[in-house]
Amino acid sequence: MSAGSLPRRALSFDSNPPYSVPMRFFCSAVLFAMLASAILIWQGDTALLSRWSPSTLALTHLLVLGCLSMSMVGALLQMLPVVAGISLPQVERLGPLVHLGLCAATLLLASAFWWQIPALFLGAGALLCATLLLFLGACSIGLWQTPASGATEVVTAIRLALTALLVTLTLGIVLLATLALPQAAALPWQRLTDLHVLWGLLGWVGLLVMGIAWQVVPMFMVTEPYPPALRRHFSSALFLLLCASSVGNALPGPAHWSTRVAEALLLTGFAAFASVTLYLLAHRKRPSADTTTLYWRYAMICVLLAVLLATLPLDWPLNFRPLALGVLLIAGVAMSTIYGMLYKIVPFLTWYHLQETRMHGQSVPNLHQIIPAQSGRRQFCLHAAAVLLLLAACYAPALLTVPGACVMALASSAMLWNLLTALRLYRRLHLGDQTLGAVTTSHSG
Repeated sequence: MSAGSLPRRALSFDSNPPYSVPMRFFCSAVLFAMLASAILIWQGDTALLSRWSPSTLALTHLLVLGCLSMSMVGALLQMLPVVAGISLPQVERLGPLVHLGLCAATLLLASAFWWQIPALFLGAGALLCATLLLFLGACSIGLWQTPASGATEVVTAIRLALTALLVTLTLGIVLLATLALPQAAALPWQRLTDLHVLWGLLGWVGLLVMGIAWQVVPMFMVTEPYPPALRRHFSSALFLLLCASSVGNALPGPAHWSTRVAEALLLTGFAAFASVTLYLLAHRKRPSADTTTLYWRYAMICVLLAVLLATLPLDWPLNFRPLALGVLLIAGVAMSTIYGMLYKIVPFLTWYHLQETRMHGQSVPNLHQIIPAQSGRRQFCLHAAAVLLLLAACYAPALLTVPGACVMALASSAMLWNLLTALRLYRRLHLGDQTLGAVTTSHSG
């Protein structure tokens, strides 16, 4: 097998978790996006005046924990056994525990930011720490195994992304201590916050998206594989640049020139990844773009816009740059790649878990019938418009915040409806299969 063909290897379903394990995470993630949109409609432009306002921090964590991390944890519980051939211990018990803990911790943390109650910060930090350490511990046990042939690059990126999650969690717990404990108030909270954001968005989210792309872009979007050198070394190089940038920013005083070089190389690396992905998608073997392809193109364009916004030395209005970067990276990049993948993962999981119904003579819809393509495209258009409106709202919050939030709420509602369409189909056919099986057994008896 050639190096270039590795991403198209056969997947392993020997340790595939039950259908309910990832689906509970995916549906909850969209519900948190709807909740964040509703709060943004209620708060209006006050939520986009500063990155430090309580409502902005509450909304941000509803999205990054409740939507992004929720989806990514659910996807990893599903993809590690299938893509890498790695079995996680007690996944049927682990999934519900992590899901419940992450839901409760996210709501508790958002409430703590909203009402600024120290006890809530401590409770949210303890619950979040316990939940994510449970998840990370299970993944560590699984990743200790030798991955399936051809999955080395994907597993390497996932390991680095999980390490970045651990760093993000550690920084987050320290920041919560500065908010809840008077003796910790003297810590350099602004530097810690910048590092927390850096490791969360570029490390945990960015490296995981990159690692999954090595596998899913060629497989699901029918492109040529990524160049072998890119797959083998890129994730590790970006992780080292993250470390170098963090060390420089953690030191007192102005940033050293070497730190600026590391930051510039880090941004250049993500821009290069986005450019290569756009090139592969532009030369894919299927002329028409499905919903997943549209989402990934949009996400990679948002990566390039974010790099441009971060590097241009322009005199932006107060608070515009950090808020706009947040909209681009959270809604434009992360949510777009997640939503795009759900349009492949959920229909495939539904189809795969319904294959047993063929044993009793029932027909199973094909992948394209589980979530209609037209519904996916409509939902993509709503999401793309919402990101643009919210990006413009960072410049004119009084005028565009509520319209952008309303469109985002519609996009999230449409996404939930599409997921529930697949879930209803599964339950109807699965319950019908069980009923038919019971009738057949009774007649045989």
